[in-house]
Amino acid sequence: MRVLADGRVRRTESEWRALIERQARSGLSELAFCKKAKLSRGSFRKWKERLAEGEPPAAFVEWVTPEVVEEASGVDFELTLPGGAVLRLALLLD
Repeated sequence: MRVLADGRVRRTESEWRALIERQARSGLSELAFCKKAKLSRGSFRKWKERLAEGEPPAAFVEWVTPEVVEEASGVDFELTLPGGAVLRLALLLD
């Protein structure tokens, strides 16, 4: 578990799996478990559904831009994101 500067908490997939298993063994409803564990019910439900479907969790993708050749008139970048979305960026240099 990682606490961000603004106080929000980030958990790994394995931490969410453990929390979901704890809730199932606890005998508590999702709402009661989330209140007791101080979890967002929305996040809990989203992760429970995501893990049940086998959907890979969204991941942060760091994009390091390549060096730009100075005499180029324009540069095109294409980044394929998890899930198949494609980000295309055309830069026009003066």
